[in-house]
Amino acid sequence: MKDNKRKIIIGGIVLVTLMAVLGIVYFRNRTVPQSGSKNIVIEVTGSNSVTEEYQLSTEAAYLRLAMDELVDQDSGFSYDGTDGEYGIMIEYINGERASYAEDNAYWALYVNGEYGQNGCDTQPVTDGDVYAWKYEKAQ
Repeated sequence: MKDNKRKIIIGGIVLVTLMAVLGIVYFRNRTVPQSGSKNIVIEVTGSNSVTEEYQLSTEAAYLRLAMDELVDQDSGFSYDGTDGEYGIMIEYINGERASYAEDNAYWALYVNGEYGQNGCDTQPVTDGDVYAWKYEKAQ
């Protein structure tokens, strides 16, 4: 009986020691989040012509990944759309819908003031760039 208690106590001590060692190893070797090396701005201009600006430090390679980071940060920025063969077609930004089928409206992407040549899935993110989403109507 005493032998069983001794084994249980020794087993408990070994278990606690092992957990402590594993905890120390984990905390010494874990990856610590760091600020991103690319500082960008994402602007959103809605149908009311009001512009909201979001600043982000990121390591994202493409704009959509940076936009996902903004969403995850509870910054107030949100977007949604339909994934297709050529990437996502943005339909909603910050809750505002742009529907080409209903009112010839769409979300246009500008990079540093120039009309974007890529969708957000393939738009590379570069330090210092400004990415602007603008609610526009086709003529």
